Amino acid sequence: MLQALSRPMAPFPTRSGSPRAWLPERNRSFIWKIKHEAKRRILGYATCSMFCCLTAGEAYSSPLLNVSFSGDNGQLSTYYSSIANDLVTAAAKWEKLFVSGTAFTLNVDVNFDSSPTANAASLFTSTLYNAGPLTVSRQGAVDAVLKGVHNPSGPYDAVINIGNSYLTNELWFDPNPANIDSVPIDKTDAESIFTHEFGHIFGFNGNRDQSTGALLSNVESTFDALVSVLNNFPYFIGSNAENVYGGPVPLTVGNMYHVGNPSGSGAELVTYPADLMNGVVFYRGTRYSISALDAAIAADVGLVVAVSEPSPIAIFCVALVVFWLSGCRWRSVGIPGVRS
Repeated sequence: MLQALSRPMAPFPTRSGSPRAWLPERNRSFIWKIKHEAKRRILGYATCSMFCCLTAGEAYSSPLLNVSFSGDNGQLSTYYSSIANDLVTAAAKWEKLFVSGTAFTLNVDVNFDSSPTANAASLFTSTLYNAGPLTVSRQGAVDAVLKGVHNPSGPYDAVINIGNSYLTNELWFDPNPANIDSVPIDKTDAESIFTHEFGHIFGFNGNRDQSTGALLSNVESTFDALVSVLNNFPYFIGSNAENVYGGPVPLTVGNMYHVGNPSGSGAELVTYPADLMNGVVFYRGTRYSISALDAAIAADVGLVVAVSEPSPIAIFCVALVVFWLSGCRWRSVGIPGVRS
């Protein structure tokens, strides 16, 4: 252990021939320069801070989830609290990418069924624009969170299906509220699974045939719009994702709203510890988080924080400060022939 030492103090200057400490002689010009230099610095800092306020959005706060449970007749109620807590944590990881300020409530149905694992989706879509004969839409859950626009066809905006056996025998819920404990080597981390599923709820989803990649109708998602099938292999070609990956991103063959494959193109995205949004495997004893590639794909499909327009009041205040600084500089220079 290193010994803690006090910070050394610089010696106070003394005049030669005198042991007495001295202070700089008072000089009106010197004092005037110090005062005005300090004023200019303070005003400069204030101006910079105000300019930052013009573009900075309101800080993101925790998501609001209205979680309901179905399919079990209350038999799995001992899991409800743990599931709801991990869902909030998982949703927050994605919402931080595209929500500024407080998110609107997302109504989520957790349905227990016989699924071998878990799966999820937004239960409605929102039309964005037309591209020739195609209508491009995004997952409606995004609009529920951003705008408070909810599913017009039912009480839930999104659904997460969890297999009964998968829940009771495979998933592990961290008893530590901070979710920092190690995942047992024989269990799959529930929070990681839910983070993966919220990726589908918010963006990794669409209207293509998972096997062929062909559109099933004239409606495509923002994800679908950036899918290209080359030699029967699907790729994601969003610019942000390509910059991160180094080229078109291999999607999982037969499970194309995921990345990576067991072998060949994209195999490194499945190799341990694997990408969160891979479509092949989740390793036990492992925590997953949103990767740089996942975040880049999210940005390509429109999940980015919108930059708010500057407030007119803030613009006016900045203009006043700039005007005052200009006046101070004009007075400090003085008028020729006039003694200041």
